[in-house]
Amino acid sequence: MQPFVESNSLLDDPPGLRRRMRHDGYLFLRDILPQDEVLDLRRQFLEICAEAGWTRSGGDSLEAIAARGPVYDDDDDDEYLDVYARVQALEAFHRLKLDRNLIRIMEDLFQERIVPFPRTIARISFPDTAEHITQPHQDWIFVGGSTETISCWIPLGDVPEAVGGLRVLAGSHKAGFLEPRPAGGSGGRTVDVDPTLEWHHSGFRCGDILLFKMFTVHAAAANRTPDKIRLSIDVRYTGTSHAIGERWLRADPPDVGEPFTWDTLDKEWRDSPVARYWEQGYDLKIVRHDWFWENDGAS
Repeated sequence: MQPFVESNSLLDDPPGLRRRMRHDGYLFLRDILPQDEVLDLRRQFLEICAEAGWTRSGGDSLEAIAARGPVYDDDDDDEYLDVYARVQALEAFHRLKLDRNLIRIMEDLFQERIVPFPRTIARISFPDTAEHITQPHQDWIFVGGSTETISCWIPLGDVPEAVGGLRVLAGSHKAGFLEPRPAGGSGGRTVDVDPTLEWHHSGFRCGDILLFKMFTVHAAAANRTPDKIRLSIDVRYTGTSHAIGERWLRADPPDVGEPFTWDTLDKEWRDSPVARYWEQGYDLKIVRHDWFWENDGAS
C-alpha cells in the first residue's frame, strides 16, 4: 500500500491538476474545506447517533465512540433509516458540497460551470465490520450519466489509517469499464483488480478531500479500531455539458419514498439557498440509468 499522492501544489496550476487526474485517476487534497463547518456537521451527525444509542453520550461531543454493535446501511432496516432520515434532513449536510473552494477545483477540472449532484450519501462505518465493507468497484454502475463525472469523498473529521477511509487503485481508470460481479458488503458488487497496479491510502485530516473518476477502482479500508465510528459523505459533480443520471436528482436513498423526499427533508430550511439549488438556473441534461437495477442490483 502506497500513500496518496498529495496534489495541493497543483491547485494554482489547473492544467497540471487535470493531467494528474488523467494519470492517476484520483486527486488527494489537504485542508480544502473549512474545518469549523466540517466539525459542525460532525457534531450534528453525532448528536443524532447518540440519541439513537449508537454512540456514547457525554464527554467530547465530537468523539464517535460506539456504544453498541454495528448497524448496517440497509434500506430495509427501520433503525438505520430512522437515523439516516434525520441526517439527510440537516441543512449543513447538503451545504458542505457547495463550498466555494471545492466548486472552484471542480470548475478547474471540467473547465466549465459544474453541477453538484443533489443526492448526497452519508457513511456510518462501525468498527469490526470487515465482512461488510465496500469491495473494490467502479462508481459508474451506480451513478450513470457522464463517465466523466467525479466522485468526492469527504471525511467528517480526522480519519487516521486505523479508522479506515477509502483506498484507490491508482491508474485503474485507464482500463475503462470493468464488468462487475456480485460480492458481499455495501454496494453488493466488485471487480477483478489488476495485480500490477498499486493501492494508495493515507490517513485523512479534517478538511481533506479525495476526488476520483467514475472508472477508478476504489474500496473501503477496514476500520481496525475497537470502538471508533467513522463518518463521511459522498458527493458527485459533473460539468453542465455532461449528463446526470435521473436517480441522482432525488434524495438518498432514491426509491424508499417518505421521509426521503425533498418536500420532507428540506421543509425546515426551505428558505435556505441550499434548498433546491439545482432548480435555479441550471440547464440539466438528465438521462435514465438503470444498469445496476436491471442487472439484479436490487436482489
